[in-house]
Amino acid sequence: MPVWKYTNKNVTKEEVEKSLAAIISACFHCETHSNGCPISKTAGEIKAMMEMKIT
Repeated sequence: MPVWKYTNKNVTKEEVEKSLAAIISACFHCETHSNGCPISKTAGEIKAMMEMKIT
């Protein structure tokens, strides 16, 4: 299982999927994204977790 690096918590595939859906729903859908956007940054980190082998 991947680990959420901020808390060192092991997370399941279902938790990762739910978290990604929640963060995407919080997006303001700006015309342009900046590297400083915390919503975009968090979504990217969660997507990277999905690419890890989740058992």
